[in-house]
Amino acid sequence: MTIAGLLTFFGLAIVTMDVLGGVIAATFLARGMRPLHLLYFVGGYAVAVFVVTLALKPILEIVGRWAAPVIESPERIAGIQLVVGLALVGFAIFQFRNARKPPRPKDHHTVDQVGSLAVGGLLLSLTTFADPTFTIAVGMAMQTHSLITEIGLLVAWNVIYQLPLVTVTALSQFGLHTRALDALARFFGPRRRVLLLTFSAILALGGLLVIADGVVALCSEHPPWLQALLLLRSSHGG
Repeated sequence: MTIAGLLTFFGLAIVTMDVLGGVIAATFLARGMRPLHLLYFVGGYAVAVFVVTLALKPILEIVGRWAAPVIESPERIAGIQLVVGLALVGFAIFQFRNARKPPRPKDHHTVDQVGSLAVGGLLLSLTTFADPTFTIAVGMAMQTHSLITEIGLLVAWNVIYQLPLVTVTALSQFGLHTRALDALARFFGPRRRVLLLTFSAILALGGLLVIADGVVALCSEHPPWLQALLLLRSSHGG
């Protein structure tokens, strides 16, 4: 994998970082769940990701051959890019509406059972599988043609992608989560509306840029950004 490919690979994990896992873990702990039991939640997620990754590799090899004509077609990729951009704008509108609503009152009741937590981790993994960047990351790692390198890249990608969950879990095992959660609550509580509005603005801007790039690609010979990403090269062919 080229330097541009590596930057794109880890850039995807950073840009699409999943904060949901960290929020769920922090909520569990705030409601009195024992830190050790949080490992079952993380374990359920990790097992699901591992199994799906193994199953995804042969599927991607087959689909890759079928999808090659689509990936090599700037017009088709630009059309897909327009859909992605519209989805980002739609999600931005959803976040904007959430920012205008008052936060719901907290429910301090929680389930602290091993089975329920493991199933919760499995359910969390569904959000990862629904994220197209996960499939793209697996496909990019497969380009290395080295099993050890591939495993290392995917482990590092998932750690970055789930950094909020990893951080909360690590802090909880050393008894540092209470102080950290209190500090986060003091910081984010009064700034909830501003942060959600900022997040929605970033999503909207990203969506509009993706749409604009797709429109330019349809109207000129400019290669779509998504095509460059799927082909693991920069838009200049690097």
